[in-house]
Amino acid sequence: MGIMICPVCGGELKAGEKRLYCAKGHSFDLAKEGYVNLLTGSKSGDRTGDSKESARARHAFLEKGYFAFLKDEVSQWLRGTVLDICCGEGYYDDYGGELYGFDLSKEMVRLAAKRKNGGHYFVANLKAIPVKSRSIDTAMHLFAPFNAKEFARVLKPGGRLYSVVPAPEHLFELKELLYEKPYQNDTRYPGGSELTLAGKQLISRTVNIPQNDLKTLFSMTPYFYRTSESDKAKINRVDALKTTLAFMILEYKAE
Repeated sequence: MGIMICPVCGGELKAGEKRLYCAKGHSFDLAKEGYVNLLTGSKSGDRTGDSKESARARHAFLEKGYFAFLKDEVSQWLRGTVLDICCGEGYYDDYGGELYGFDLSKEMVRLAAKRKNGGHYFVANLKAIPVKSRSIDTAMHLFAPFNAKEFARVLKPGGRLYSVVPAPEHLFELKELLYEKPYQNDTRYPGGSELTLAGKQLISRTVNIPQNDLKTLFSMTPYFYRTSESDKAKINRVDALKTTLAFMILEYKAE
């Protein structure tokens, strides 16, 4: 726990009996699953991020292995002290070394902690990550908002951030089913002056996804919330759909 800091005063957090605390007396209880909630003020994590229902649906989908090829690729990046930014249910966190992960959703963090993979999990906001500056060797960031300033702050000089975003053709066949004018995903990749883009890699697979799993996958996309109910219902027309899973892996270097 040596890299974690108090979200109230910024002091180092130390481990006590079933809690984390700082020198100024701020204290944060450990949940029975082993994670800690470091959101401050009125935000508890219960009403932020994914709901229990969506978290469990996403967890069940990932456990079926559709994204296993991406998980295998992720495992090759991890070196030194690792931070999983917006970790979700911790699906990508199979790592034998020192690993920390956080998410805005308490339910997601609870599921991650239940994996018992040796990681240290906490509920937090990426606007102010409660981690010491220059303490992380490798950060991973999959399908989440980008905060270049904070990511650069927590990385050691020369540290790496691996960010995964949907590639242009990701789920294009699903979009052909749903929309009159299907479109490819945006190719403008996130960044900032604080981080240098050192490389990028495209990985993809074509998979056949049954209707129920397809609905869950669709609900995990940002355009789900911009799609009309009549278009959403078009998924009911197919028993299964062969579609492309395509991801762009962006490697950033901290100066």
